[in-house]
Amino acid sequence: MALDKILVIIDPTADQQPAFERGLDSARDTGALLHLYLCVDEQAGYASLEGAQEQLQPLLDGLSNRAQQEGFEAASELEWAPDWPKRAVSAGARCGASMIFKNSFDHSSVQRELRETSDWTLLRMASCPVLMVKNFHDWKHRRVLAAINPASTEAAHIKLDQQIISLAQQLAGAYQSDAHFVTAFQDLNHAPRADHIARDCGVPEEQVHLQKGKAADVIRDVAANLDVDLIIVGTVARDGIKGRVVGNTCERLLDQTHSDLLVLN
Repeated sequence: MALDKILVIIDPTADQQPAFERGLDSARDTGALLHLYLCVDEQAGYASLEGAQEQLQPLLDGLSNRAQQEGFEAASELEWAPDWPKRAVSAGARCGASMIFKNSFDHSSVQRELRETSDWTLLRMASCPVLMVKNFHDWKHRRVLAAINPASTEAAHIKLDQQIISLAQQLAGAYQSDAHFVTAFQDLNHAPRADHIARDCGVPEEQVHLQKGKAADVIRDVAANLDVDLIIVGTVARDGIKGRVVGNTCERLLDQTHSDLLVLN
């Protein structure tokens, strides 16, 4: 998958813009174009589009100018509409984004149970990969950890694993770093073989990590042990009970790790 254009969601309530900083880093590494997107309405405290433009256009212009000064193309868009996660997904499709970057902030388990967060709404609706960026810090190792499910025989899971492996290798190459792969399993009698996974992923066996346990716990622990900067996970089911389980896994990783989380659909 070519990383040609990144839709960066700008948060008008935040003093810092971690998603923009990560987008600018990615542009340096890959040459991707940036599309800065901001969506508000009266629910965000603005009386009109004109009032929002007066207050927020300088923010967008300042970020665009900063990217352009470094030699990267950065368009900007300010939209007046409700339900900004849905509008951001539409904006990504409209501008041809190959990825969406968004700031992510920790939520308590109670907050996530009481209502669907904007994080999960965006992950559930997006047709392209979404990078959830934690509070901005420079990546120390640029190390990538990708979660795969090699035991599955379902065509959708097999295809998704292939996409995850390809993207992990692509990003590790762009970042001049290593791609590691993690698999959680439940049955000790049917544990996957690390040498087979290493062969399929094109990495040394020591870069494959197998652990018994729940997916979120295993991924979290391996990510902490390796001190990775980026975790890649995939989602197949995004609705119903299976979708909620996938959402819980993604949201637990967001709240329990310091790594950025890239979600493929």
